[in-house]
Amino acid sequence: MDFSKPGPNKRVCAFFIDSIIAQFIAIFISVLLGKNFTWAIWIIVILFKDCFNGQSAGKYLVGIQVIGEDGLPAKSAKTIIRNILMVIPVLPLIEYIVMLKDKVEAKRFGDRIAKTKVNDLKPQAKDSTFLWISIALLVAVIVLKIAIGFMAISAAERSGLLKR
Repeated sequence: MDFSKPGPNKRVCAFFIDSIIAQFIAIFISVLLGKNFTWAIWIIVILFKDCFNGQSAGKYLVGIQVIGEDGLPAKSAKTIIRNILMVIPVLPLIEYIVMLKDKVEAKRFGDRIAKTKVNDLKPQAKDSTFLWISIALLVAVIVLKIAIGFMAISAAERSGLLKR
């Protein structure tokens, strides 16, 4: 398999998609259980997200894949190891900077530890397109969280839990 380094916007876009999906799964399971386990569930989903042929839902949609040194899709154990740093607050930003600094393979610390790299399966797709998709996703998430916050405040006022 030939290696093609994806642009950073593809990788960020895939992570945004995965993070949004993980958040929805976490909220859904927490509501079902009646307890707030969203953070723990989000961590579990992010850790295991690339275990399917080296791809997560976000990576599949964007057209990238985690591969091992042999050029084959990374094994589950390696993908979990590479994602450990992504669940620690602030480290995804540091990982992004490290990825940008590696001009050859765009490896982040997680890739170096797990001996993996990310391959672009659709190099013909422009990286800049994924910047705009990421911005749109970010705006949508912010608007959704604000709307949910207002709905929660309104519900609390109606039930008498919150008084003005």
